[in-house]
Amino acid sequence: MRVTPQQAETVRMLAHRHFGEDAVVWLFGSRVDDGKKGGDYDFLIETSLDQPDVIIARKIALIVELQSSLPFEDEKIDMIVKRRSSGFEMPIYAVAMEEGVRL
Repeated sequence: MRVTPQQAETVRMLAHRHFGEDAVVWLFGSRVDDGKKGGDYDFLIETSLDQPDVIIARKIALIVELQSSLPFEDEKIDMIVKRRSSGFEMPIYAVAMEEGVRL
């Protein structure tokens, strides 16, 4: 996994701040492969929040705060937010959870 302990702690802490203490963070994509170089950071956030407008606002705020933090300064970050209460399942959710790493 190509994230530092400080990066993992930062994203967990900020995800909990924006999405609640029960939020779960998954890292997926090229950053879970130690054999690769470079790449953006792909995160899946699972949340119990339910209102789409609140989720979108908090997602934007979280990305801004991450990109402003020293561990992620100016890094490219992609983020998907999954509502636990929704029955809608996108294939990327399964990929992120099966191939990714829970932080």
